[in-house]
Amino acid sequence: MEKTYTYTARSADNPEQVVTFTFQDEHLFVDVGAPIEQVARGLEAQQAEDENADVQAPIKPWLKPMAIAAVERSTHPFNVADVTADVDEERLLVMAWVRTAGLRLAPVIFKIPRVDNADAAQGFVKQLEARKANGQPAGRLPGPLDYWATWFLSALSAVIALGVWLRRRYRKAST
Repeated sequence: MEKTYTYTARSADNPEQVVTFTFQDEHLFVDVGAPIEQVARGLEAQQAEDENADVQAPIKPWLKPMAIAAVERSTHPFNVADVTADVDEERLLVMAWVRTAGLRLAPVIFKIPRVDNADAAQGFVKQLEARKANGQPAGRLPGPLDYWATWFLSALSAVIALGVWLRRRYRKAST
């Protein structure tokens, strides 16, 4: 049976800024609350201040479903081993890694400077740590080998070293 736990983080300063985190066994699902509407309102407010604006509708209604789908794709389920969370006083910071081909590619960061319920945020962090302690590691490779950047830099270093070696060998052969 699945063990679920849901925490909704809301900004104390801006109640429209909402992020819902849901644990299902060893996975974390993230639902970002209405970011497209917030962006549209912000752009419309900026447009109202700027009297010379040529564009009347910054986000067309037919573009909203595509934009929402793009946001949801970036917040696909994360393995709890790839998630870190920190609460100090009222600030909540959650970082989850997107994996491609089994390796960590890029972090997705959720930050709320002042949450409306710091005790619940602390409970969320404790729940994450408990699930990480009981869960399996997400990656097949340990430590720095679990990152695409490490493999890219290793390959680049090997190519540069090979180029330097070939260049020196060519110079010795030509003299």
